[in-house]
Order: sequence, then C-alpha cells, then structure tokens
Amino acid sequence: MAENRHGLRIAENTPLDTAVLERMIADPEDLYLVWPLAEFPFSHEQWRCELDPATGARSFLVYGEEECPVGHGALAPVRGDRDSVMVRFLYITPELRSRGAGRESLSLLERCAKETMGARRLVLKVRTYNERAMNCYGKFGFREYSREDTLVMMEKEIL
Repeated sequence: MAENRHGLRIAENTPLDTAVLERMIADPEDLYLVWPLAEFPFSHEQWRCELDPATGARSFLVYGEEECPVGHGALAPVRGDRDSVMVRFLYITPELRSRGAGRESLSLLERCAKETMGARRLVLKVRTYNERAMNCYGKFGFREYSREDTLVMMEKEIL
C-alpha cells in the first residue's frame, strides 16, 4: 500500500472487486464521466473485461483516513510502447473533489507506474466536457498531444 503526505493511500484491488466500484460510482453522470462507454446499470462483466489483470491492467482503490474507498484509478500498459503506462478510470468521491485528492491520487499512481511497471511516461484520455478532470490533469503536469472531437489524449513525462 502506497501513501502520500496528505494521508491518501492506494491499495491494489486484487482480486478484482467490481462491486466496490459499482457502490462507489453509483451516479450515472459520474459513471459517464469516468467512462463514457460504460453500461448503465453498472455491468460487472464490462468492467472485469477492461480491468482484467491478464492484460496487465491494475486496479487501485484510493483510501483516505477511513477504511472506505474514496476513489479509484487504474494503470495499464500501452501496447507497443514499453515506456508508457495509461491512467484509466480515475474517480474521486464528490466530497473530496476540488480539494487536491485527484492530484494526490495521480501522484500515487505515477509512483506505482514508475516503480513497479517501469514507466517513463503516463498517458490518459479525457473528454472535453469533463472540465474538472482536464484541469486536474493539467495542474498535475499532463499536456495535450492529440484531439479528436471531444476525445483529448494527454501525456506526462515521469522524471
């Protein structure tokens, strides 16, 4: 379990428990922002397929002071690019939004990607209509490198 200076910590969600994700991301609007292609009601099969450890994907729960998860993030290798890891499905509970929890979670995920997956670069996808997430990623050092309609690809070099 990795922890940062503000008290958030991440723990790998293994064996993969999609029920905790369903409880946490219960709001259909939040689910859409986290993953626009996600089925509603929540599809455990769809999430298990996307977070399948056999593909190299790693799901992490974010914990605060309490033992209830306050967020989620996933890391996945990028095919054909040994130095890059994709950040996926970042979610922070509404109570912690706009308080630095997203950046703290990204910091923990970055450290894990670097130390355990050998990443030198993080990439992610975000939609233009998810302004809060785009701002968070920008403040964390991500820069846009590609855009198609509402889909924005962002990257960050890891030092």
